[in-house]
Amino acid sequence: MEIYIGLALAVTMIQLLGAWLRYLPFKGELSVLTEKFIWRCFAVVAVLQTAAYIVLFTARGLNVFTYKLVMYTGFLLYVFVSVYLIRQRWLQHLFVISMQLMWALFIHAASNTLTSELPLPITGVQQYLALHTVFYLMVFALTLPLARHFFRNLLPPAYLFAEKRTGYYMALLPLGLGLSHMMLLADDRIVYNWNDHLSRLMLSLWVFLFYRFMVILVRRTEEQDRKENSYLMMNQRINALEDYTRLTWERQEEIMRIRHDLRHYNRLLLSLIESGETKKAADLIIAQEGEILAASLPTYCQNPIINAALGVYVQRAQEQRIPVTHTVKLPPQLSMEEKDLAILLSNVLENAIIANMRQSADRRGLNVSLQYHQPQYILSVENRCDTPLVFGEDGLPVTEEKGHGLGMASLRDFCRKYGAETDFRQQDGWVRLLMYWADI
Repeated sequence: MEIYIGLALAVTMIQLLGAWLRYLPFKGELSVLTEKFIWRCFAVVAVLQTAAYIVLFTARGLNVFTYKLVMYTGFLLYVFVSVYLIRQRWLQHLFVISMQLMWALFIHAASNTLTSELPLPITGVQQYLALHTVFYLMVFALTLPLARHFFRNLLPPAYLFAEKRTGYYMALLPLGLGLSHMMLLADDRIVYNWNDHLSRLMLSLWVFLFYRFMVILVRRTEEQDRKENSYLMMNQRINALEDYTRLTWERQEEIMRIRHDLRHYNRLLLSLIESGETKKAADLIIAQEGEILAASLPTYCQNPIINAALGVYVQRAQEQRIPVTHTVKLPPQLSMEEKDLAILLSNVLENAIIANMRQSADRRGLNVSLQYHQPQYILSVENRCDTPLVFGEDGLPVTEEKGHGLGMASLRDFCRKYGAETDFRQQDGWVRLLMYWADI
C-alpha cells in the first residue's frame, strides 16, 4: 500500500510540474487574483487525482498499463483548467501543450535511460516504475533553470497566431511529432533498447532546434516588417501633414480675401445704416460672420496635435461625401504622449474611410467619439462596412492584402504601451471599434 501512495504522489507531482511549465508562458499576462485562483484549482485537481490514483492502483494493481494510463491522461484536467481560465488563447494553449509534451518526452526518455541502463538491483515491475518516477523528478530538477527560462519566453509574437491557418501550423507541428512518437510507447513494454532511447532524445533535440530556428527567422522578419512599417507610417504622417498644411493655406487665402473685401463691406454697411435700411444691414452682418466662420479651421479639442489629426481625416471623409458625426471631450493636458494618440486616430480613421469608400454612396457613415472621464479614455469609431471581416484570435481584423494591416499593427502597439482594452465587432453593416484605457 505504501508504494501505491508514494507512486500516486510522485505522478501527481510530475503532472503538477507539467502544469506549471504550461502556465509560465502566460504568467506575465495574468492578474494576481487569476494566478491564485488557477493554483487553487490545480491544488484541488492534485488532491482528487492522487486519491483516484491510489484507488486505481489498489483496484487494478500497479503495473505497466495502470502506470501509463495515469501518465498519459492525468494532465488533461490541468489543461482544461488552464484553457478555461486563460481564455481566447486557444492556439497559444495548443502550441504550449505541444512544446511541453516534447519536453516531457525528453525527460521521460532520459529517466527511462537511467533506469534501464544503470546497474541497479531491480527485482520487479513496481520497483522499476518507482525508480523511473524518482529519476524523472531528478532529471526535471537538474534541468529546471533551463526549462523555466525556455517556457517563460516560449510564446512567439502574437501576430503569428492572429491568422488562424498559420497558428494551427505552428501549434500542430510539435504536437504531431510528439504524439506520433508517443504512440510507440503506448504498449505493455517498460524496458526499451538504446535505439529507442536515442530516437526519443534526438527527436526532442531536433524539435527544439527547429523552434529556435523559427524564432530567429521570425525576429528577422519582424525587424524587416518594422522597418517597412516605420517607412510607411512616416509617409502617412507626411501625407497627413501635407493635408493639414493645404487646409491651413486654403483657409488663410480665404481669410485674406475676406479682409480685402472688408473695406467694401464696411462702406456698404455704413450706407445702409445712414439710409435707415437696418434690416438689410443686419442681414449683411450675419452673412459676413458666417463667411468668416466658414473660413476658419474647425476646432475639435484644445490639443493642437489631436485637433490636426481629426481635422485632416474628418475633412477627407467629407470630401468623399461620407456623413460624419463626432464628439470630442478631452482635457487641455493629456496624461499620455500626444503623438501616440494622434497616430492611433489617424490609422483607425483612415481604415474607416477606406471601408466607407468601398460602399455605395447611400450606405456610408462614420461616427467618431473620443472622450475622457477621469481616470479613463474612451474611443469609439463606427463605420459602414458590408464586406465580412476576418478576425484573428486577438479579436482584431486580419488581412492578407499587401500593404494593408498597418492600422491594426499600430493599434496593437498602442494597446501594449497603454494597457488598452479593445472590442472590435461587425454587426448589421456597421463595424465598431471600442477602446478604453486608464491614465498613466
